[in-house]
Amino acid sequence: MSDNESKFGRLSPDHWGSTMPAQNPSYRKGPWYYRDTEAIMITYLTDEDAALDVLPSDLELVQPATAFMVLEFNHFSTSGGPYGEVYTGILCMFEGQMYGYTNAVYVTTENALVAGREVWGFGKKLAHRIELRQLGTGEIEGVVELHEGNVVARATVLPHENLAASVMEDLPLAVLKVIPDVTGADKPALAQLNSVLFKGVPHKGPDGKDELYSGPGSLEVSKNSDINLPVLQVVDAKYLRMTADLPYGKILKTY
Repeated sequence: MSDNESKFGRLSPDHWGSTMPAQNPSYRKGPWYYRDTEAIMITYLTDEDAALDVLPSDLELVQPATAFMVLEFNHFSTSGGPYGEVYTGILCMFEGQMYGYTNAVYVTTENALVAGREVWGFGKKLAHRIELRQLGTGEIEGVVELHEGNVVARATVLPHENLAASVMEDLPLAVLKVIPDVTGADKPALAQLNSVLFKGVPHKGPDGKDELYSGPGSLEVSKNSDINLPVLQVVDAKYLRMTADLPYGKILKTY
């Protein structure tokens, strides 16, 4: 073989991984498993105009304008190791089905960010710290620190009433996936309205009770982050410890 003979790479499509980099994917195929996850879930009334400004035009706002924040720490996962996550959603309708349109997400590890963006289209960004802890008052506090020293959200719930897992309603999340065109064209290479159902099952304590609690709650958000939907009135606050499996989703609409 002469030195100037053409040579081609050996990484053929049948040897590609399921994501990038193709020769050594940053995460494996799902489903992904979460164990020992604790979460605060706050549902609240928000400003209608603020919600409409970030809601895709194919989705109809549920009235009165209602949003939610989930602030969680995953102590074990097969997707991004242990990591903190916070996301906000807006209650909306699409073809007769209610969804929570997830307009903003922050996580604390790169793998959790990459998988969420690539598979479903969650617009994830990195946060410095997302933490849950119990205070001496008995309240569970969740804090989101976008950059060191810059707290952009603080949620609390005082666990008061123990609830049965059956009160948890399945709410699929909707997300707008936008992949830019490599040429820089205004039209994206891919745009999809997608959905996924992330279903958490509360742990059971030694006494057989589900580790799900409701009680008085509060939520404060600052304007200098994506999780900044105005909080007009807290409607519901819950704290739970749970196990969950994260499946693939489905395409609602391709643009």
